[in-house]
Amino acid sequence: MDALLPEALPPGTPLGSWRVQGRAGYGTYGAVYRVHKKGWRKGPVVALKLARFPEDPRFDREAELLSRIQHPRVPRLLGRGTWRGSQEGEAHPFLVMQWVEGLRLYEWAKDHPQPLDHAPRLLAQVARALAATHACQGLHRDVKGDNVMVSPDGRVFLMDFGCGTWKGAASLTEGVLAPGTRVYRSPQALRFHWDHRRSRGVHYEATPADDVYALGVTAYHLCTGVYPPLATEPSLVGDDGRETLEVLVPPGRLAPMASELEHLILRMLSENPQDRGSAAELAAALEAVAARSKIGTQASVKVAAPVVLPRGARPPTKLSDYGMAFPLLAISVAVGLLILVSGNLNLEGVWAPPSTMSDGGTRGVADAAMEEVPMSSMAPASEPGGLHLEMPKEPLPGQRRPPCLRSQINIRGGCWVEVARATPPCEEGSYDWKGACYAPAAALLRPSTSDTP
Repeated sequence: MDALLPEALPPGTPLGSWRVQGRAGYGTYGAVYRVHKKGWRKGPVVALKLARFPEDPRFDREAELLSRIQHPRVPRLLGRGTWRGSQEGEAHPFLVMQWVEGLRLYEWAKDHPQPLDHAPRLLAQVARALAATHACQGLHRDVKGDNVMVSPDGRVFLMDFGCGTWKGAASLTEGVLAPGTRVYRSPQALRFHWDHRRSRGVHYEATPADDVYALGVTAYHLCTGVYPPLATEPSLVGDDGRETLEVLVPPGRLAPMASELEHLILRMLSENPQDRGSAAELAAALEAVAARSKIGTQASVKVAAPVVLPRGARPPTKLSDYGMAFPLLAISVAVGLLILVSGNLNLEGVWAPPSTMSDGGTRGVADAAMEEVPMSSMAPASEPGGLHLEMPKEPLPGQRRPPCLRSQINIRGGCWVEVARATPPCEEGSYDWKGACYAPAAALLRPSTSDTP
């Protein structure tokens, strides 16, 4: 019998008292399966997160944190165990949790255009889950739209506590920052990372204010469709190839919304952690805004479809304002295809071993639940492996060089266009750079004058 891989268990595989129905998703540290009790043909489906690596201590920490929270907006921990079905017979821990059917937050907003006054109601539920986490001295540390699920009946769940921790828990972080997603990092975290980027044995101590800031980024993106600028300061010039610090555009300038909601979003994104308020305070304030919207005091406005624009993008403009942007984008795609056929790609096997899988630094324990595929029967499962292009260290042949257009970003001396709604692993023709996907901007071809009549 062929050895089984923890990320590729076929239907019918037993794991303790559970039996696999099918895989729901795949992540860096583990996989999520739909399972049911052995002998129960029509028993309730639950989610089982299985570690890809034996004896992974992250699972013990996540289980402890989930057992402490006990909140209706956090999936319930139903059990845990170990699986020894690999070729080496090593123990791979797993967690069994409440199955959550639904869509990720941004996908829900895109597929369910609703009046904007639904945003406070959804965000308030996330804030309540965060408040319960903080109340037991826990931290989530990876709050983002992809880790928020909205069920068909409108209930919201804060998912994937694989990056979470609690006061007194043993540190598992090797780097300066714990695993997380860069665009959701607080100014304090990014500044600490920059100041200690060459230090060893130094770790940033996250606080509830970091979770609140990430909730603010989530709220900003939910309501406007774009991310706020990366929370860096002018002293970090060169880190992302930008010459100046980008200015935060108030969300009300990008999408009409109640002034109270805009105030709360800006409060969560405050530079000073003390000014952001607690998750419990923000939950109450968001619930108050949602209650007022129900009695008609807030204008009915469609929620902007969550499209990721280039960082630093300005408010939407007319198509005519872009001039050559669209021809250049078409050229960029052509250049990317030429690069692919030239052989500059890394082709991973369909069932690549764990040591060869790339990690964008944004994943938790078994974040197939949120990072790779939503825990929903309405979404296809993500497969491991595939195409992967890392950002080249210098501009590509024929690529535009600074000064870049306003719709482009300067990375390593070349101009790049961020691919809308794309996160690593990137699709063909685009490159992975710090949690986003970029296509090269082609240099503007100048007409030859040697043959002028």
